[in-house]
Amino acid sequence: MLRPKREYGPRKANGQTQERTILARLSASGPKSNGRGPHTHERLDMPASRQSSLLRFLSTRIFVSFYKWGYRATIRMGVWWEPLLQEVSPGPGERILEVSAEGCSAIETLAHSYPAVHFFAVKPAKPNESELESLSNLELLRGDQYCIDCRAASFDKVICSLALHPLPRDKKLALLKEMRRVLRHGGTLYLADFDQPMRRTEIHALRGTGYLFGPETAKPHIDGTWLDLIKQAGFVGVRRVSAYTETVGRIAIVRARRA
Repeated sequence: MLRPKREYGPRKANGQTQERTILARLSASGPKSNGRGPHTHERLDMPASRQSSLLRFLSTRIFVSFYKWGYRATIRMGVWWEPLLQEVSPGPGERILEVSAEGCSAIETLAHSYPAVHFFAVKPAKPNESELESLSNLELLRGDQYCIDCRAASFDKVICSLALHPLPRDKKLALLKEMRRVLRHGGTLYLADFDQPMRRTEIHALRGTGYLFGPETAKPHIDGTWLDLIKQAGFVGVRRVSAYTETVGRIAIVRARRA
């Protein structure tokens, strides 16, 4: 007896449907195109992508390390320090407040050098208690740079060293107004901070400032308009006294007065 012949291929009635299903499955499981060719896998691009990410990471780390090194060198060994102190010229009986960036304070050196002058500074996070005990002419104030715990018109002079450039525009103005508040009428503000670059090498500190704290912090210093903020805060007679090229930037010494 003859057995019926089996059909191993798709039936004619639904052959087109099955063929489409098989092709769809093959298409779904096969290699995907990324627009560069029919047989190019997405994962082939991963090594190049990872290499690019690694290079960006390393270049950023190198830039930040260079910036921090140059920044510390500018703070500790900058040639602008001595001219700033000469400009301030502390006199006997004067009350002088220092406002500075972290790691940029010269208040202990000033107190040692001018024992007849009474110096003040906002209390640092970790003060050197043993050093401060021997300085009878130095007083640390509570508060912060935007709300100094003292009465208005308390000081003859205020020194502001590298405290403005890391701040956004509104906080720069707030700090300047607070320094004006604590100055006596006719008192003088002495500022040292990064100024408009005149050479290509003088841009590094401000590039680092923009990278670490945001581009709006550096912009007024890059274009030199940070002096306009001093005027907006209510100071008069604002002028650059001198400027110095440092490792990573250009430091200007500025003098202003409270009318």
